[in-house]
Formats: sequence, structure tokens, C-alpha cells
Amino acid sequence: MNPNDAAQLALRDIHLPGLVAWWPPAPGWWLVAALALAALVAFALYYRSGRHRRAALRVVGKVRAALEQGAEPVECLQRVSTTLRRFAMTTADQQSVASLRPVGGVAERPDSDEVAGLIGQRWLRYLDSRWQRDEFTGGAGRLLLAAPYARPDSIDRQHALDLTALCGDWLKAQRPRRRAAPKGERAATRRFGRAAAGGA
Repeated sequence: MNPNDAAQLALRDIHLPGLVAWWPPAPGWWLVAALALAALVAFALYYRSGRHRRAALRVVGKVRAALEQGAEPVECLQRVSTTLRRFAMTTADQQSVASLRPVGGVAERPDSDEVAGLIGQRWLRYLDSRWQRDEFTGGAGRLLLAAPYARPDSIDRQHALDLTALCGDWLKAQRPRRRAAPKGERAATRRFGRAAAGGA
């Protein structure tokens, strides 16, 4: 055998590596999948938390469209008033309700059970406290107190449209708030925190 003759050498032919299997994926793909899943869950929770606001905005939008087409203003404002009240009762809880502006030096802070019973100026102050403006207590929103109980054809259509627009703006300004733990859990957490701080 001639060592210079390549045809007589016992060499194997060139062979390609095997195809890369799609499973299991590389660690980077696992990370991408985990991030995508976390983003999807976060978006779903955020979307779900705003469902009450979107439903209320749809009702107010329909009422506004009905007003523009000539519907009776008092009936329309009754629907708007009911929608605002339901939204407030649904979304209020003991810790997420913002403090109302102080009246006589005392800040009122209704819990979720009391929101349903707010009437008169307290109701308007509550609405204003949820967006730090005073358009309900000192502007077009004052009509909200009398409008649901007025006689038919006693409210100007333009005033009704203004109030409906104000209520829509108020609803748009409401953002989902983090639920607070029940009072018992908060007290236990505070006690545990103080004990941990004292033991440190």
C-alpha cells in the first residue's frame, strides 16, 4: 500500500452532524416563554380589574347617544346616576376609598358599606375625592342630586349632556386600585412587623 495514494487510505467519508431536535428547547426559550406568560397574566389581571369601569362607560355612552337623539333628559340622568352609584359601590373597599376633603376639620372616610348610603353633599364630595377635582360639589355635577327626581321635561338637554360628559370623564379617571387585606389581616401584619422589628 502506497502511503502517498489517498485512494488507498482507510478514511471515512465526510459526515454531517445530526439535525437539532426542537425539544427540549434551549434555556433562553424557557426564559422567553416564562416572561411572555407573566406578561399575559399581568395583562389579563389588569384587563379584568377594569371591567366595571368599561361597563359603566358603555352605559354612559349609550345614555349620551340617546340624549343626542332626543331622549327625555330626566330618564337619561336617572340611568347615569344609577350607573355611578353601582360603580362606586362595586369598586369601593375600606382601604382604597380615598379620603374625602375635610369638612369642619374632620375628614370623612366611608367604607364600602357606607358608599351606598351617601346622599347629598357627602355623595358629591365622595365623587370629587376620587379624582381630586371639585366639579361635582362646585360645578355641573351638582345637578346629579336633583336630576334623578325631577319632573319630566324640567331639565335642559344641554345641562344633561354636560352632566353626562362630566360623569364619563369621572369614570375614565378611575383606575383599578389594589385590594386591601381585611382589617384582621392588616392588624396581624402590623403586629408581626412590630414584633420582627423589636426582635431585630
